Amino acid sequence: MKIAYMPDTHFGSYDQAIEPKSSEVADAMQHCLDEAVLAERVGFDGIWVPERHQRKETWWPNTTSLLAALATCTDKVQIACTVMQPTFHHPIHLAETLAAVDNLSRGRLVFGAGVGYHEDYFRCFGVPFEERGARFEEVMDCIIGAWTEDEFNFQGKYFQFEGVKLTPKPFQRPRPPVWIGAFAPKAMRRALKYEGWCNWFPPHTEELAPAVKKMREEAEENGKKDFQITLGFEGWLGDEPDLREKHGHRWVREWSFYAKEGLSPGVDGDTMLDDIENMFLCLGNKNKWIDRMGEMKETINPEWLCIRTRNPVNEGHYYPSRTESLEVIERFGEILSEIR
Repeated sequence: MKIAYMPDTHFGSYDQAIEPKSSEVADAMQHCLDEAVLAERVGFDGIWVPERHQRKETWWPNTTSLLAALATCTDKVQIACTVMQPTFHHPIHLAETLAAVDNLSRGRLVFGAGVGYHEDYFRCFGVPFEERGARFEEVMDCIIGAWTEDEFNFQGKYFQFEGVKLTPKPFQRPRPPVWIGAFAPKAMRRALKYEGWCNWFPPHTEELAPAVKKMREEAEENGKKDFQITLGFEGWLGDEPDLREKHGHRWVREWSFYAKEGLSPGVDGDTMLDDIENMFLCLGNKNKWIDRMGEMKETINPEWLCIRTRNPVNEGHYYPSRTESLEVIERFGEILSEIR
């Protein structure tokens, strides 16, 4: 099991009224890169980044620029977007930009892609939210076609191209691997067309294990012997006696946001922290993390697992400083060999 780290682009709070200052944004962007450099130095295998738009808590919304910056400031870690929503991007522009990132990183890019769920994202870019699944399929066909064909021609419902000669091609041949972010059964089946399935906020291992088993069996039937199961996992590592109280509220607040958006099951507020700790969250010391990762390997054995420690600020509650955020990466570095 390989371990990645996410230098999250959240630096503000949900529904914050005030725009961040330019100097604050610049400092936050530098902090993302500092986290990535440190994560590589202490032994993480990969760096994953998200895509979010039109949200004041997100201070680095443009994912491709972040990927390019990571390609220049790291040397060996895999870099992955988990996940971008190409549905509201121009496919040839995106193919060209991602090919540049793959070349800049000398073949370290993984293209994580999902249909997209947030209507405001689509509205921001003037793309209809309806029929987004069919549009996603066309966008992906166009990106892969532009990457792999000497001259790409396409006649679809949403896109038409003639004589596209994308150059330079990606560093990886025939193309970078593609992971599909998916929760619903239809989207999970879509992932089987590609090289991997990315699941953020995974359920309890008892529920996740049969889904993973089925995905692996179907991938094997489709001739995909190296199909990647990739998971997001969250939390904080430390020895403080009040660690759960100091950090747990951040995930309760975030999970409440996603429940409101219909992207997570509604969970009672009184038991929410207990519930998500049984799913994708670990708050505790080294032994607790080693035990949780051991359970994950035994029951799921994903090819990749990404750890995220930062999420939006929960106003009026404790939030770790930038220094603390770097220190926790170093603490994870001390146990990476034990949790792989």
